[in-house]
Amino acid sequence: MNKGTWILIGCLLILIGGSIVYHYIKVSRYDNWQIDNKHRDAGIILGAALWENKPSPALRERLNKGLELYRSGKVDRLILSGGLGNAEQQSEAQAMRTYLMKYGVPSDKMILEDQSHNTKENLRNTSAHLKEKPIHSLYLITHDYHMTRALLYAKQANLSVTPAPAHSSVLFIPYHKLRECAALWKLYLFD
Repeated sequence: MNKGTWILIGCLLILIGGSIVYHYIKVSRYDNWQIDNKHRDAGIILGAALWENKPSPALRERLNKGLELYRSGKVDRLILSGGLGNAEQQSEAQAMRTYLMKYGVPSDKMILEDQSHNTKENLRNTSAHLKEKPIHSLYLITHDYHMTRALLYAKQANLSVTPAPAHSSVLFIPYHKLRECAALWKLYLFD
């Protein structure tokens, strides 16, 4: 390769590296975010992986954030959003309901959206469910590293939400933030 090709490759690597750093910082802004003390009609909990048809440790972190909001009276209902995965026998939403019922949340205080397979579908399908319900103010519950993209999809779905991020102590966060940066690039380029 000639010198011009190497310069072009170097410039592209700098551009890509800079973009990753920029998005890494942007995604990090919810790391220490504090939830306001305002009441909302409901909290949307975005699904995550199941392990042997039970919530994974990461999904339990999101569920515990929703449980905290419900128990403190900051939400009246929880919307559980997540469909059926490849090897799962029940949807993420169904497993989430079982988990929350075990901790005292009545079944009639939960709304299940169990047809989605990704964040975009989670929020689009939830928006469709809410058109029939008297729910107007919402918390969006997901991990802090995932919040930026989730908020963008919520806006696309015409949902007005307030972030309620969960911080993870079980995930390897550098990996997930970099993965989230790639997902943001995909969103910006193709969605």
